[in-house]
Amino acid sequence: MWRRSYRIAGPLLALSAVCLLIAIAPLELWPTPRPGDSYVFNPPLFSGIWVQRTLRPALIISANALVLVGLSAVFRRDGASMSRLQRVFAFAGLVGTGLCLLGTLLFTTAGPNEIGRELTAFLIWALSFLLIFFGLIGWGAGYVRSEKPRLGAALIGAPALTGVLFGLSLAGIELPSMGRLLLIAPTTVMTLVVGYDLWTHQVSDDS
Repeated sequence: MWRRSYRIAGPLLALSAVCLLIAIAPLELWPTPRPGDSYVFNPPLFSGIWVQRTLRPALIISANALVLVGLSAVFRRDGASMSRLQRVFAFAGLVGTGLCLLGTLLFTTAGPNEIGRELTAFLIWALSFLLIFFGLIGWGAGYVRSEKPRLGAALIGAPALTGVLFGLSLAGIELPSMGRLLLIAPTTVMTLVVGYDLWTHQVSDDS
């Protein structure tokens, strides 16, 4: 019998990918006024400035929250069949995803002069990225060795490729003009693969 709660998490993960793609859309695609124009206190809806101030933060927070919901659903579904070590890695990945959400909330709600709040957000992000990197890779490795190599590859590939691209950016190596799209592409693919697995994987009520 289908576990409905797990299946619902599949489309939610796909929705997180949509949120990310809209969030990175160039501001030039939105109507004026745009950032760089004269300051506007109350920009019209869906203008470039409104998207930058209001829509982008909301979409990024929503995407983080939906990823956390989806990964938690995978953990609840498969936790009983995981090895102890894989559960530890999975839990670390979930904690890291939760901390990433917290850091995003702190940063996006910080005022212009709240430097301490922004620094706290950066410290939380740094810790979350470490937990996500090692947690998801270890979690995915357990799936690669089992009967779900596609799910494992998605969990491993997202942090690994994102880490490589972010490292190249920090090293001063220029990414193509669509560099932001490259940075979120691994996470977007992961959410779609994990969401598909949640939607299609059949489990029994007593599992």
